[in-house]
Amino acid sequence: HTIFGEVIEGQDAVEKIVSVPRNRQDKPNKDVVVQSVVIERV
Repeated sequence: HTIFGEVIEGQDAVEKIVSVPRNRQDKPNKDVVVQSVVIERV
């Protein structure tokens, strides 16, 4: 899925997601679940 946007708060969460170990197909070894998201028009 492609999503366009900008992280304005919570960059630490983004860093945790991108640091998850991945397999040869670039898929995370364990599912990454986002529990809460806020979308704001800026």
